Amino acid sequence: MDPVLIVLRGNAATGKTSVASSLQEKLGTTDVMLVQQDITEEHADTQIQMIQKLVNYGKKHFHYVILDGVLSKDTYGEMLNGLIEDFGSQQLVYYFNDSFEQTVKYNEQKIQPHDIDKLKSWWIDSDLLSDEDVKLENGGIEQYSDQIIDDINDLPLF
Repeated sequence: MDPVLIVLRGNAATGKTSVASSLQEKLGTTDVMLVQQDITEEHADTQIQMIQKLVNYGKKHFHYVILDGVLSKDTYGEMLNGLIEDFGSQQLVYYFNDSFEQTVKYNEQKIQPHDIDKLKSWWIDSDLLSDEDVKLENGGIEQYSDQIIDDINDLPLF
């Protein structure tokens, strides 16, 4: 089986990292490379280069590469589309599409919640890369993880 790229995008505090960790556990930690993008875009050019290198390394050495982050379309779209194209049919792209109100509720459950004003300043509404992105909304970690595992199982074998 060719390596699979799984992209988990969306606003801060929507559960992306929790789902990524759950997937890594379910798929096997030795078979998964997890690449996470920080919220800050101060050094976006450096982050883009590093993400590309890490994902390409993961493609050569792991069965699954999970890329998790806010990854705004304006800043990271070109790089993401290149990675998606590079993986061909072996890629899945998800967008965590919860409302701001739901995100605030998730944020309150975090060990170190973000400041609400920061969440507002980071918020981007419906930042989809394409119409093919799978929208995840109003679900939980297990539901999303199971859906993604099912989607992996539906990918072509070659």
